[in-house]
Amino acid sequence: MDRSQRLREVIAAAQKHPVYAQKLSAIDPREISLETLSCLPLTTRQEWLAYLQAHPQPPAGAALMHLTPSPAIGWMPEYLSPEDVAYQAEALAGQMRRLGVAGKRVLVAFGYHVFAGGWLFHEALQRAGAMVLPHGPGEAERIAQLQQQYGFEVLVCNPSFALKIAQAGGRFQLLLAGGEPFTSVPGYRERLEQALGGVAVDAYGTSELGVVAGESLEKNGLWEIPEMAILEVLDPETLEPTPEGEKGELVVTSLSRTLMPMVRFRTGDLAVVSRREGRVCLPRGVIGRTDLMVKVKGVKLYPTELAPLLMAFGLDPRGGAQVVVETKEGGTDKLTLRIKAEAVPPQLGPALQQSTGLRFDAIEAVATLEGPPLLDKRYG
Repeated sequence: MDRSQRLREVIAAAQKHPVYAQKLSAIDPREISLETLSCLPLTTRQEWLAYLQAHPQPPAGAALMHLTPSPAIGWMPEYLSPEDVAYQAEALAGQMRRLGVAGKRVLVAFGYHVFAGGWLFHEALQRAGAMVLPHGPGEAERIAQLQQQYGFEVLVCNPSFALKIAQAGGRFQLLLAGGEPFTSVPGYRERLEQALGGVAVDAYGTSELGVVAGESLEKNGLWEIPEMAILEVLDPETLEPTPEGEKGELVVTSLSRTLMPMVRFRTGDLAVVSRREGRVCLPRGVIGRTDLMVKVKGVKLYPTELAPLLMAFGLDPRGGAQVVVETKEGGTDKLTLRIKAEAVPPQLGPALQQSTGLRFDAIEAVATLEGPPLLDKRYG
């Protein structure tokens, strides 16, 4: 496919949408290419939420609707036109073919109601030549039984549920996982592969973007799916591209959306970037959120990036960890991590330093935690 031509089609469609009409009014889509995309303004979820709150009815030409929970408006709708639905199915079918699903029996255990989950994979798998059972979530024991009875070879679901299916006796040659931290959690893939008896690969997407990055069978990082999206990783402060191997905010231009275009959409997700063979790769997957960011000892620290590592040490990061930044005598920064645990796991300190590039001055195990996940006490 001609990605530049498709990009121009998406931008032309965006110019007709109220969210983009003014900000793209001076743009000639014919002059935009993969190399010049960065000249276009960024778009935030807040802009979309404001528009959708003011215009709650589905747009003309909508053929498919999904919803995502939103604290701001209750639900954030996502709409696709008939052309978008067909484009997405064929684009993702390319990724499914590369994963070798043709001729395979596939069980999809993502939800099909309200959320986009199962729909994102279902038709693409069929177009790629697979036989598909749209099972939906829940009933791990039944899925294990169906796998044994009908010989399903491929499982599509989130990794934590896949582990439950494996514990119930399900065995699959291939797991297509997504929706949760997975490959960013050290040791998680290996444990899941051993339990399922097959290969597990990761994918990244959102309801409003579709599936935009995925692993190959070589398991060498989440690669930009060329038919689905153009990925950028930017410094959330300067909004400039991050250097190779550094962390930044994932920004996505979806190639599968024209009715509800997503052009340079700031996801708020944190990733390390690698640029290879003209494509973007996220070698560690998505490792956190950029919402909370603090500069400590001259280094940017995103507290949410600690979650996968804490999970690998058997700790629950949700409400069970707190980063505290203070000023030492002499004016230098003091960095402390408090964890809700009986004791600090051995080797947690070196693992944190290797992951973040920062040495924590103290790691404290406490019985209870109070306050937000980040406490910056340096400024009064």
